Amino acid sequence: MKKPFYQNWIGGIAIALLTFFCALKLSAEPSQATLIGFASLPADSFAIGSHAGAGISANGRSGPFKGQPLQGFSAVQFADRSSFWFLVDNGFGAKDNSADFLLRLYRVEPSFRGQGGNGTIKLISLIQLADPDRKVPFRLTRTDRTLTGADFDPESFVIAKDRSLWIGDEFGPYLLHFDRDGKLLEAPIEIPNPNGGFVRSPQNPNNQSNLSASRGFESMAINPDRTILYSMLEGTVQGDPNGFLRIYKANATTGEFQGIVGYYKLENPNHLAGDMSVINENEYLVVERDDKQGDEAKFKKIYKINLIKKDENQAVEKQEVLDLLNIQDPNDLYPDGKNQFRFPFQTIEDILVMDANTILVANDNNYPFTIARPPGIDNTEIILLRLSQSLNLDPRIGLPKR
Repeated sequence: MKKPFYQNWIGGIAIALLTFFCALKLSAEPSQATLIGFASLPADSFAIGSHAGAGISANGRSGPFKGQPLQGFSAVQFADRSSFWFLVDNGFGAKDNSADFLLRLYRVEPSFRGQGGNGTIKLISLIQLADPDRKVPFRLTRTDRTLTGADFDPESFVIAKDRSLWIGDEFGPYLLHFDRDGKLLEAPIEIPNPNGGFVRSPQNPNNQSNLSASRGFESMAINPDRTILYSMLEGTVQGDPNGFLRIYKANATTGEFQGIVGYYKLENPNHLAGDMSVINENEYLVVERDDKQGDEAKFKKIYKINLIKKDENQAVEKQEVLDLLNIQDPNDLYPDGKNQFRFPFQTIEDILVMDANTILVANDNNYPFTIARPPGIDNTEIILLRLSQSLNLDPRIGLPKR
């Protein structure tokens, strides 16, 4: 029997809707990224400067080391089209063991395997952070006012429109403002708490902590016109829902805080957020990770967040972009004979959008403590990843124009 025309019509709509929603679901699901560039800096790499690491001994390395270990890369920004500024953290993980570690930014040039290079990383120059004008109100480690890992724990940074540097610290936590030569321009800026007072860690000289140790400004990004800073805490402030991380807004000229724009909700309250990178005015990439390494590492992912899309709890919308433990490597750029690549480091703290289809990711190698790729201690690895889905990239973001 011939079906009535309306049954065919309804059936056609049903099939079309099913196809549409299946496509929508598939588009929302992350696909594997592809490794298209790989470079590595050996763990035992050192820069000029006084010896560092007195009292440090782990995994066959004992200090003091001859010079400054070239390690602890915790944030990245463009220097030019072929080189990058990397900020180092406080050194060896605590105030009491890092007084001889100098706080710096290093300009390095990776020669990416897969992009015509040989997989090495070259040090070009450095910026030494210092406080010659005595802006810091508390006592510093060195009388020459050169900043060390016993003074601050810098974990994030951006370059403002005037080329000055904004750095996020974990010990205060503070916002720190430096000129392009590394001179501190003003006193460390404390983080206001909406309920009164300030957000402070146990390492803050003023005590009265309401944030766990070393859980300050791990992540920071700047909007496309470089007028607004977005800084995210790594830990939950006392009184906030567990696993909710505050995202603060601040003026990129004055450093004045303008409130909390929302919260990043961790997939697991025991996870940590590693870094942020701008895509456009509202969208940013965030690294979320567990605190494991090597074969024990189970969660190392990158999410896209939207600051103007929030739920009833003010948690920003997030969408998984890629899994750093499940990357395609069809050309064996990490030469292990496999076509799958893992980035299983304990601390992955550097992300930068290169273009609409490519991002740069790097690890903090925690010299000489972590071993994510046994049997040797961790090198610093810088990788380029091609995304399966393009980002809605603001034309001002990405690789600097020629």
